[in-house]
Amino acid sequence: MYNKEREQEILSILKTANGFVSVAQLCEALFASESSIRRDLKALEQKGLVKRSYGGATPTSNYSNIVTFNHRTRQNSEAKREIAKKATDLVKDGDVIFLDQSSTAFYLAAELVGRRSLTVVTNNIEIMMLLSNSAVRVISSGGALSNENRNCLIGGDAVKTFQDIFADTVFFSVKAVDDDGLVTDCSREEIDVRNAMLKNASKKVLLCDSSKFGIRSRFKQCELGDIDILITEDVGAKLLKDTNGNFKVL
Repeated sequence: MYNKEREQEILSILKTANGFVSVAQLCEALFASESSIRRDLKALEQKGLVKRSYGGATPTSNYSNIVTFNHRTRQNSEAKREIAKKATDLVKDGDVIFLDQSSTAFYLAAELVGRRSLTVVTNNIEIMMLLSNSAVRVISSGGALSNENRNCLIGGDAVKTFQDIFADTVFFSVKAVDDDGLVTDCSREEIDVRNAMLKNASKKVLLCDSSKFGIRSRFKQCELGDIDILITEDVGAKLLKDTNGNFKVL
């Protein structure tokens, strides 16, 4: 792992922990030496992103709340895998599907590697790489690489790709779904690309593990009433019982 990648992973771990993390914990999580972690923490402190203290560090409020892709794939991995397996039943031979930049969409792509008569259109670089050795037809959205979310293509070129293609289904995820059924995320650029996906897909499927229920992020994506299907590992979640809407829950 390169220094810059490790620094991003450290920031993700600090954010997830929401407080102090020791050097020993970082060494174990990142399979790195103590000297390497200490150098990384020093570099991050110089950038104003962390505050070092004896034996570890705490985050400052100056860095983005977007967690790196590698770290996101490890969060709630069993729930995401269960969601992905459910979602495969909605993918038929000959379909054109949109997959967004989310780690849950990546898990779905992993379930589709063996498919042949399928077209995937995505702005997720990790999904493109995953499917590169499969028989799945893959269309890249193009666009600019996000500064914050380095697996993700954003901008006008990415938006236009999804505006020019009509899909059978869009599979997407977000950062949060609050108790009122508001679906929110932390990146306006990613929201813009998803909006193009949602507009041009016949079926809209939200992939959402229950850790995202009952909270709200910064920017509105849509409402639960705007989707057709919500797939989660916890179909009995209180939020789903209390939210009005015609969407189906799997």
